[in-house]
Amino acid sequence: MGTPEPRPTASADETLRKQLNWAISKTVGGVTEIAVLSPVKKGVVPMERRTYEERLLAVIENLGDRHRRGLPTELTRIPVIHFGRLIVIRPEQYLLHSHLSEVLYETDSDRPVQAAGRVPRPVDDYVAQDSTPPAGDLRTFLLTLVEFDGDLKVYMRDIAKFIGSDFDRVFENCEDYPTSLSFESFWLWVRRYQINTNLFYAPYANLSTVRIRQLEEFKRRFDAFVSRVRSPQGERVGSMDELFDEFLRESQQCAFDFPTAGGIFKTEG
Repeated sequence: MGTPEPRPTASADETLRKQLNWAISKTVGGVTEIAVLSPVKKGVVPMERRTYEERLLAVIENLGDRHRRGLPTELTRIPVIHFGRLIVIRPEQYLLHSHLSEVLYETDSDRPVQAAGRVPRPVDDYVAQDSTPPAGDLRTFLLTLVEFDGDLKVYMRDIAKFIGSDFDRVFENCEDYPTSLSFESFWLWVRRYQINTNLFYAPYANLSTVRIRQLEEFKRRFDAFVSRVRSPQGERVGSMDELFDEFLRESQQCAFDFPTAGGIFKTEG
């Protein structure tokens, strides 16, 4: 009998992942997801009267308001993002149906206090300097959900490189956040609080963001072309060769430097 082949050893990355019990991002086609559940700091921001949660909500609201109004945001500089969500989860939301001695619950005269479906009262995270902190360690959490083109680590490097300071303004309100200046510390923090996504449904997984933009631009130009070669009654113009050639020239599209955050979408005409 020959000498048995040695069993492959786990890479350092695999060993570290097991030690940290890291979650694994799912990829469908060319689209990858990540979900991060990070605890928000308790108490008041130094030199302010706002809590960390209140400051976090203000930053998120500013981002959302600018996006709704069609104004550029920090995330505009990362063109590989398909969808992004920031969700603040309060203790009284995840403690529904709980029964904890340190939690105050709403009372209901129509049922005993011990009945199922107990509703916690809102937890006030503000603590004055001369006040006693509330009982327990009930935390607000920030759930971050993002879907993007390409590899997770490449995406996080682009985040740190191109919008690190803007990213920091959100996550500096969370526990243990090290800033994005040191990528390895930043990367380990993200992986520490990453959670597994049980279902990742991506019906257009083979369409990158740049391809979606190309198709969107093509559809706009095609509609404009049709409106020029057809009358409102549906009759065709006498000759449309020149218009068709013009449409083809305008519809030659290409992308540069994707999927990095410095990439641009350009139509060659």
